[in-house]
Amino acid sequence: MPEKLYISKKGEFCDADGNVVILRGVNLDPNAKTPANPAITTHFPIKDDSFWDGADDVSFIGHPFPLDQVETHINRIKSLGYNHIRLPFTWESLEHKGPGIYDYEYMDYLIEVLRIIDRVGGVYVYLDPHQDVWSRFSGGSGAPYWTLLAAGFQPKRFRKNEAAIVHNTIIDPQTGKDDPEAFPRMVWATNYYKLACQTMFTLFFAGKYFAPKCIINGVNIQDYLQQTYLDAILTLYKHIQQNAPELFESNCIIGLESMNEPNHGFLGTLNLGEIEKERNLRVGSTPTAFQSFMMGEGIDTTIERYSITVFGPQRAGLKNVSCMREKAWLSEEERNAADAKYGWQRDAGWLADTCIWRLHGVWEHTTHGPKLNIPDYFSRIEGVSATIDETYFINNMFPEYFNRFHKAFRAIDQESFVLLQPPVFKCPPNLRHLDIIPGKTICACHFYDGLSLMFKTWNKLYNVNTFGIVRGNYSNPIFSVVFGERRIRESFRDQLRMMKQEVHEILGKDIPVFFSEIGMPFDMNNKAAYSSGDYTSQTRAMNAIAYALEGNHLSFSLWCYASENCYKWGDNWNNEDFSIYSEDFAKHKAAITSASSKPRRAGSPSPSSSSSVSPSIRSGRTKTDFVERSQVVELSTPPTPHRETVDHSGIRALDALLRPFPVKIHGRFVSAGFDLDSKVYKLKIHARAPSKDADGTLAATYLFLPTHHFDVDTLSISTSSGTFMYNAEYQTLKWHHEGGKQSIMIAARAKKLGDEDSCVVM
Repeated sequence: MPEKLYISKKGEFCDADGNVVILRGVNLDPNAKTPANPAITTHFPIKDDSFWDGADDVSFIGHPFPLDQVETHINRIKSLGYNHIRLPFTWESLEHKGPGIYDYEYMDYLIEVLRIIDRVGGVYVYLDPHQDVWSRFSGGSGAPYWTLLAAGFQPKRFRKNEAAIVHNTIIDPQTGKDDPEAFPRMVWATNYYKLACQTMFTLFFAGKYFAPKCIINGVNIQDYLQQTYLDAILTLYKHIQQNAPELFESNCIIGLESMNEPNHGFLGTLNLGEIEKERNLRVGSTPTAFQSFMMGEGIDTTIERYSITVFGPQRAGLKNVSCMREKAWLSEEERNAADAKYGWQRDAGWLADTCIWRLHGVWEHTTHGPKLNIPDYFSRIEGVSATIDETYFINNMFPEYFNRFHKAFRAIDQESFVLLQPPVFKCPPNLRHLDIIPGKTICACHFYDGLSLMFKTWNKLYNVNTFGIVRGNYSNPIFSVVFGERRIRESFRDQLRMMKQEVHEILGKDIPVFFSEIGMPFDMNNKAAYSSGDYTSQTRAMNAIAYALEGNHLSFSLWCYASENCYKWGDNWNNEDFSIYSEDFAKHKAAITSASSKPRRAGSPSPSSSSSVSPSIRSGRTKTDFVERSQVVELSTPPTPHRETVDHSGIRALDALLRPFPVKIHGRFVSAGFDLDSKVYKLKIHARAPSKDADGTLAATYLFLPTHHFDVDTLSISTSSGTFMYNAEYQTLKWHHEGGKQSIMIAARAKKLGDEDSCVVM
């Protein structure tokens, strides 16, 4: 089983002996966003009202995948040297039938998934209550359908009034169109700035301040939504504790995340009648908040359209939205039916068939048309002198929620980690005043390269500083441009470094920084690689991401590993295609391999190509000695499966993903980097004072050296001190070294080494 993890005073993961470790893994898997029965992906066309009316009667059992597939997928993930997974689940999967009605059969299924992972061994798991733009009924994933009804929305009419873009409503069931290109482009901002999502997050985090008339079952909608959400995710957690305590005892489950990608909603909007300049990603229909209010009440409105360019959003004209008088809000009859079904009692002041922001006087109907009364409604609170902006939200409303989550979680678990996730690309909240258990809290960040994400291509000539642009560090985005692939990689590394430093400055140096989502789209260049087999662009892009992570010694969960990824529909969710694994790629590659008579190149993952490799040791100061495999001291949990069970089938951009890395550092990380072109890896550490292992040798740093890149027959290693052993069974190098500043360089081909004290294995 994996060792118990601790957090050092410098915010690093470590084992019980203080050796620094790193978590490398994936999000497993986007299937969790949609039901397994009936199988409803986001490209499943709506033919009648059953999509909405049957929202209660779904099951997520079988997602992420059937139980008989778990071991295969986990083994494939471990074969990359990965030692953890982020396991997404949704609020909807737990409580789709209605408030307080939990799907314990699904929870039991998840427990069985986790038990198999635990039996495979060597993999940590942290649980991610996942959401994107609130719910799959508002174009994302996460919350149950009934939460939208609780807020007064009628999702069936979202398409006409553009309260949300839901891909399921785009395919015309009459024509039967089945084309990915028929869908509107989905990016972060597409639905985050629509009426449904912005309203739901405003209510969830600040309903007491901005929607005081929205009282349901005697409490404000904010408290109602927060409490039902927390009850649901903690019911799952307690169910695991009660029915599978061994998952915690074996260090399989290590923590719970607070919420994926929280959003501030309308909070901080200075003028509801304007598009905020901070809205950096504007794609397609882009209404102001006031325009979204009007369309939500079925009023035809002319709004702006935008396209994205290298240097930011560009106005692309106007769009006349014909709402056909279809409101985004429940009629009185519809609301009465929903209230009766789910047992809700609302205060008399919460009127049906009415935009709740009109209900609160933000705007009104007049004889001359709609009128905006309070343009800055969401940027001020009575009795608060400070401007209510995003910074205020991050340091006030969000901590109020997080403290509620943290206390509820700590009431049932004092040992596991809590993963705090602030809004994407934003400053983390200052939580030092809260009662957070030291050494038990992690800050989870997300990073995606804006240029690659928006244009779905790898531009090795130039790129921009996405983090700096989002933060407003440049008067013009052109000043953020960097040229050349090497400088682009360094820019990624610098952006992650700045995000890490910011967390340490605000939350403290003892808080680990964990990139719980980071990745690249694979459907680059109009999916050219899917027919040509040339994944050069994807490999170079993933190499840049990996270079940035290893250069900062950051733990991460790549987004993502999708077990049902296919060339046509990608990850089966809103046309996203980020998965490092693809069923179609596996089939394509297998067909090519079977049709070719060429032998595998040296270093391929097949057992036949690695069986002749023997572990060896050579010291620059002594004669050559060959050490029997049984004498090599192993890690308690090797970084990969045994060489005979390594499986890289279906893994895309393998050259970039399968990299050398320090499994354990007997000291402190200083720097690292892997040059994919030259196959050279360099690591610098500040080692602790020399200590002895049980066998009397110096304590060691362990490294993973994949034979995919490093054929031991032509391998060269130079070190500042010590000796080393290589175990071919698990592709692991054990480096015994002295204390203080130490370095090691590993090259795939022999090099002339100038340091007379270097150690070389060949």
